[in-house]
Amino acid sequence: MNKETFNAFLRNDFKLFVMKVFNEVSAGVEYKDNWHIDIICDELMSMYEGTHNRSIINIPPRYLKSIICSVAWPAYLLGKDPTTNIICVSYSAELAEKFAHDCRNIMLSDWYRELFPLTRLHKSRQGINDFETARGGGRQSTSIGGVLTGRGGDWIIIDDPLKPMDAMSDTQREKVNEWYRSTLYSRLNDKTSGKILLIMQRLHQDDLTGYLLENDKKFHHVKLPMIATEEERWFFKNRITGEEKIIVRNRGDLLHPYRDNMEVVKDLQDSLGEYGFAGQCQQDPCPLEGGIIKESWLQYYDMNNLKKIDINKIFRIYISWDTASKTGESNSYSACCVVVITRESNKYKFYLVHVLRGKWEMPDLLEITKYVYNTWVHTGTFRLPVKMLIEDKSSGTQLIQHLNIEKSNRGYDFEVEAIKPDGDKKSRLYGASVYIQRGDLLFPQSNENVDEWWPDFKNELLSFPGGKFKDQVDAFSQCINFANQEIKNFG
Repeated sequence: MNKETFNAFLRNDFKLFVMKVFNEVSAGVEYKDNWHIDIICDELMSMYEGTHNRSIINIPPRYLKSIICSVAWPAYLLGKDPTTNIICVSYSAELAEKFAHDCRNIMLSDWYRELFPLTRLHKSRQGINDFETARGGGRQSTSIGGVLTGRGGDWIIIDDPLKPMDAMSDTQREKVNEWYRSTLYSRLNDKTSGKILLIMQRLHQDDLTGYLLENDKKFHHVKLPMIATEEERWFFKNRITGEEKIIVRNRGDLLHPYRDNMEVVKDLQDSLGEYGFAGQCQQDPCPLEGGIIKESWLQYYDMNNLKKIDINKIFRIYISWDTASKTGESNSYSACCVVVITRESNKYKFYLVHVLRGKWEMPDLLEITKYVYNTWVHTGTFRLPVKMLIEDKSSGTQLIQHLNIEKSNRGYDFEVEAIKPDGDKKSRLYGASVYIQRGDLLFPQSNENVDEWWPDFKNELLSFPGGKFKDQVDAFSQCINFANQEIKNFG
């Protein structure tokens, strides 16, 4: 096939264009073809041809959705018509900039300029997040809640508007939905003919997909679960030959078996847990009935056996504090959780070994903090890897300052980590729940020492977020989420 013929195919076959873009922006990564790519490309071309103007595509992460929709598609649209204005949105500024950078690089490449000779970027308007063509079109990108300049859009492309960590936060979900209602939708140049494409993994029943499906019946919905729950029939058209094709997917079939086999999918189920897998992979988020943590998930260990463990297998001991700003009768408690993490053959196990809570003024809080630390940092002559986690706000900030002063003036060797909370309390426990569900986080069997604190902690854990107090659970989830990040960094 000569070059002119190949370029003609590239101009008129969007899937072939996607494959070319993938090889340009994913150097060293093998392209693995699959029918779901045909379905997404067909859906976008149907919107381009005017079959419908609103589309939602729900698909698991890492299935090329962003390269197709946020990188290749804007470049293709501007190649076809350089007067098109496109607004692209993602949940974070960094992500939005990455997609914009890749798209701009494609459009500046020699092969693209040869493919679409009438499309050129304006010499003085080539900023990554807001570049224009010489014909007045362009691609503008932002994050949820971010700033949009004066130009409107003929296309609005929303790619993962909510990150998984924020999915359990009512505030964060409503922020996304409200920004769409009040800001983003109004940026369409023509409310009738303008196009809106939302492509995302499902994270919650009330995420942006859920909101739009309930409130705007004009959206065409494409749902691609990782494991088929019923027989599916998918149709798509070859735009070169006009041939229509059909894909039949039987119940239990994987979305892309050559990429993710059943063993990989099972590991993903274990990693994400029941709720995470149902939403992110199956595109069918289930409601949280009652508390986030189910009693049937709890697994126990014998404290006597833990005492016998080889100390060389201890990865870290975390002492996690959530401190209260006031000590009045109606105020929250200051709470502390101690978690021992062991590592053997690259397998990590979490053991909750102690919880305490109380209402202490700063001098007493400082002394009990030092006491707990010293209780765990030494066993005989051996120093254990202990790290103290303290939420860096209000009285926690004061506590960190006092500990640092004592460390400097009196030679104490505290290892203190100031924690800036990410997400709300419910979101943080949701992140920790995966370890409980899959049995990697264990709780102590009943004995006279454990019974001093376990019943209260268990009640608070299982009733969260509906219980009166949340201090013990907040200290606990703070610890698990921080430990998880350190384990990832450790490798």
